[in-house]
Amino acid sequence: MTSNKIVVLGGTFNPLSKAHGELINYLVNYFDAFKGILLPTNITFFHSWKHFNDKSILPTSLRLEILEEFVKRNKNIEIDLIEVEGKSLKTYTSLMYLKEKYKDKEILFAFGSEKVDELERWYRIEDILSNFKIILLRRNHDNFNDLFNSNIFLKKYRSSFILVNSSEDLQDVSSTKIREYLKNKNEEGLRKLTYNYVIDILKKEGYL
Repeated sequence: MTSNKIVVLGGTFNPLSKAHGELINYLVNYFDAFKGILLPTNITFFHSWKHFNDKSILPTSLRLEILEEFVKRNKNIEIDLIEVEGKSLKTYTSLMYLKEKYKDKEILFAFGSEKVDELERWYRIEDILSNFKIILLRRNHDNFNDLFNSNIFLKKYRSSFILVNSSEDLQDVSSTKIREYLKNKNEEGLRKLTYNYVIDILKKEGYL
């Protein structure tokens, strides 16, 4: 029987990588979840948090076109547009919205271990950790014990985290590398990091 859990994976998806796709599917299966939700960020996030220049940001319509194509190919995965539409610009408010929307479900929020160092700067992070379980995905070959032993804040909320190892071949896959390959028109490199239909869409829109 499917559990009452919903796995949420947020991100810029600039563009979608194989790591994004395989991780959300893996987590839905791992937790026998009711569904997985992709939560793409608002365009303002690129400037206010990521400090991207405009040339490295794909248009929202293109990011969503790629995500919609992914959803067509993967059952039990949906996209929620609350952040893209500007109704929420903070993870806390987005998660509270989902909690209210799916009152009978448990919301699990997933992100990679590379984000641990920035956690204390998140809006109402203590409320997030008090109200939700966090799936912490091992990335860049991070050592979970070292992460928690070296961070007093993480230690305090250790019970809020569910630690999950991502597969070795996904450890270093990143949208940053994809954007580098895209900038250099390196189609061979792109095919290792993202899906063929993503490349087809990028070609169609004149980015490759």
